[in-house]
Amino acid sequence: MIKRIESIDFLRGIVVILMLLDHVRDLFHIHSIDQSPTDLAVTTPSIFYTRIITHLCAPIFVFLSGSSAYLVFQRSENKKQFSQHMIRRGAWLILLDLTVVNFGLFFDIHFGLVLVDVLSAIGFSMVIIGLINRLTSKQIFVLALAIILLQQVLLQIQPSWLKPLSFLISPNAFPLPNGTLMVVGYPPISWLAISLLGYSMGYYFLEKTSADFGKLGLRLCLLFLVVRYFNLGGEAPWQIEGPWTKQWMSFLNVSKYPPSISFTSLTLGIMFLLLSVSQFASKKVTEVISSFGRVPLFFFVSHWFVLHFLLFLLIFNQGFSWSDLEFGFQLSRPKSFIGLGLSQVYVVWVFIALLYFPLCRLYYLWQQKRKLA
Repeated sequence: MIKRIESIDFLRGIVVILMLLDHVRDLFHIHSIDQSPTDLAVTTPSIFYTRIITHLCAPIFVFLSGSSAYLVFQRSENKKQFSQHMIRRGAWLILLDLTVVNFGLFFDIHFGLVLVDVLSAIGFSMVIIGLINRLTSKQIFVLALAIILLQQVLLQIQPSWLKPLSFLISPNAFPLPNGTLMVVGYPPISWLAISLLGYSMGYYFLEKTSADFGKLGLRLCLLFLVVRYFNLGGEAPWQIEGPWTKQWMSFLNVSKYPPSISFTSLTLGIMFLLLSVSQFASKKVTEVISSFGRVPLFFFVSHWFVLHFLLFLLIFNQGFSWSDLEFGFQLSRPKSFIGLGLSQVYVVWVFIALLYFPLCRLYYLWQQKRKLA
């Protein structure tokens, strides 16, 4: 029987905490709605790097979901049951994302806007893994690379037949018959490739050492530097004029929607480097961070409601009423709402993280008792 991989929990814990920072900024920051944090014409270095560091979250979550599926597959005695489990689990995550998570995100009982988020991308990937797990790890690895490369080619040439299917590899929006606007923020095929990479490399967590993780991380970061320097990753060319600080921000301003080759190589490279040094963290630090990483779904679903509760307290404290709330892209914020400065965003982030630490521990213990019952 394969034991729980502590390094996976530790890494998930890091990205859960970073994800919380990004979502606190989304809901509370004064310019989160009217200004893009990666628009170099209006952003500041502090806001830019606050956003860039959270780029790690989605690809690591998706990659590790694939790796975790591989580990489950290895300890499964009945492969057919594994496939059925993955398909059911994936379908459940998609349903959860489109209902509970979307309500927590927008707080709109009419669901005027539905976002296909990272949870749906993971769910879709699980369904596909359930269907193709008879393939070898090498075959799935080649499939993942083929998807990444083919996506870049299709996005460059934009063939006419791709237009009705473009939501599979690039963000898109389209109205549903009931008037709901569905926004595909995480194109399923694009993120499937990262999940398949995780699945095909799941054996790394059983066979490879920290040094192996470090070497792979350095190679991927080097690949990022080469691809980005020569503008081969699929995004806009980086800025070569102006202050070096602006040039570096431009260099790091890679495409997440959809994930480019530059984005994928950089974020996964950092992921492997974090895995390589995770063993050097103290036992106490590891335990604290892993507490978040052991229950990522609980955190992801529930934190939207906690954030909105605090947001409503701030909104009503500014004198607004329920009728002033603007749903959809406004995230329930009134148009004249005054958000928080970045330093205040960090204070709220730390407060909620401290609040969630005991909650995550208690939820994990409850899960363990339930399994033993």
